[in-house]
Parts: sequence; C-alpha cells; structure tokens
Amino acid sequence: MKKLFPKEKEIMELLWEAGHPCMISEILKTDSTLSRNTVAKVLVHLEKKGYIKVDSVQQSTTRTGRAYIPVISKKEYEEQWALIQALSEDGFIASSLLSYFSTLLNTDYVNDDLLEKLEMMIQDYKNGKE
Repeated sequence: MKKLFPKEKEIMELLWEAGHPCMISEILKTDSTLSRNTVAKVLVHLEKKGYIKVDSVQQSTTRTGRAYIPVISKKEYEEQWALIQALSEDGFIASSLLSYFSTLLNTDYVNDDLLEKLEMMIQDYKNGKE
C-alpha cells in the first residue's frame, strides 16, 4: 500500500463519501477550490497506486467521462495504515511485531484459521528449540 499525499487523500475522502461512481465533474461540485486539471491528475495517480478503478463511462451534462470508484474502503485504508504505523514507529522488531499483532487482532482480518496458523508456527518454533 503506497502512502496517499494530502490531495490524494482529499479526493479519496470525496469518493468514499459519495458511495457511488464519480466523474470529475461530480468531484468538482463537492469542492469549489479544486481545479479540473488537479483532480484529473490526482485520479491518474490514485489509479496507478491501486486505490481506485474506472467503473464505467458516463455522460454528464457537458461531456462523456470516466466514473471512478474506490478499490479499498476507508475502514480498510485506516486499518492498514494503523498496522504500518505500528510497525514503523518502534525501532525494535520484537516490540513492533507485538504492536502489529495487537493492532491486527482489533481488525476484521483475524479469523480462527489465521489464529490456528499462528499458533502452529509458534509451536513449531518452540519444538525446534528443544
């Protein structure tokens, strides 16, 4: 996951809030300080980073254009960045991993299968040390 720059995050927020495929013209209506060129450029960057995709080609009142949708939800974005920050804030690997797993346990990504695999890895490690 690549970091979002402030303008990219601003556009992502608008797409998340919209909840449906948006054309540039619709994004521009939500914030009068944005320029068409800026939004177009940011959408290209977001698409290259894998945050959005073209959902369809639509007709607005003045032109035909691409309608974009987020590939990742706001919740997923925030959870993944919390995990990345937990790992990067502490200089020690062991405490970073513990912080990572602590954060991971508070997300929707943990299920019984994952917990079993982690337990097996820990047990295999312990058995190898004996």
